[in-house]
Amino acid sequence: MKTLIYRHLKIFIKNPMNVVLSFLSSGVILSLYFLFIRDFTMKAVHDYGFISNYTNLFVDRLMTSGLLIVIGATSALSIILIFIKDQACIMKDFLVTPISKLKIIYSYLFTSILISIFITLITYILIEFFFILHYDSYSSLQTIISSILTIVLSNTIACTLILLIALFINNFTSFTTFETLYGVVIGFFTGVYIPIGYYPTIIRNIFFYFPLCQTTSLLRWINTKEITEKILASYPTNIHHILYETFGIKLSINNYTFHIDEQLLFIFISFILLQLILLFTLKVIKK
Repeated sequence: MKTLIYRHLKIFIKNPMNVVLSFLSSGVILSLYFLFIRDFTMKAVHDYGFISNYTNLFVDRLMTSGLLIVIGATSALSIILIFIKDQACIMKDFLVTPISKLKIIYSYLFTSILISIFITLITYILIEFFFILHYDSYSSLQTIISSILTIVLSNTIACTLILLIALFINNFTSFTTFETLYGVVIGFFTGVYIPIGYYPTIIRNIFFYFPLCQTTSLLRWINTKEITEKILASYPTNIHHILYETFGIKLSINNYTFHIDEQLLFIFISFILLQLILLFTLKVIKK
């Protein structure tokens, strides 16, 4: 399987446009935030009555945390596209080798995880430099480690989801259509482009069960915890939940707000279920 992973990575890197477009996509997503979404989110925070010297820092930390999840969720598409092409052209050649179909499929999954983590972490480092230069704000070592672990977990879940869908797509044209649609909706499904609290209750309840919405909330909590506490220090505790829940730092369902340990459990269970579904799907397809 190592040989296959190396092969997929070589194909990805061999075409410089793959690398350029992956980072360009990250740049476009970040640019959309600074050009269109930032002012709207700033105004939304002020409209809810939370006015502080930390508002700009809070909003930028909040939104860039969400955008990192979106970047990770979309940067895996290039490798899965290689899988779609191979499936149409040379997959039969792979199947006559001693390597099992399970290992062949998982080689694409592992490669997509590696690529998405690499691109997301590079973007994360650049974002941290932005906060250092613009705000003189430094993340603690614990925050950085927690953020990296969340990014790795989120990207693994995202890559598994995409691969599961790709298993049912038989041609390049259909996948590119899905790729376009996925790139548009993922920011809404995670509550990144529009604050999750702005959605109707039924939509919030549906998105609550989407694993990447959970990882977005977790990463936001990690990166805004200290800033949020400073902002809310001037406000009564009975309204703190408005800031947390409206802007997706904490998620609630049926008037119950999940704690951080409960979110971690939910994400872990989602990860296990996705792996079981993938294994079951491969078993069925093999038959």
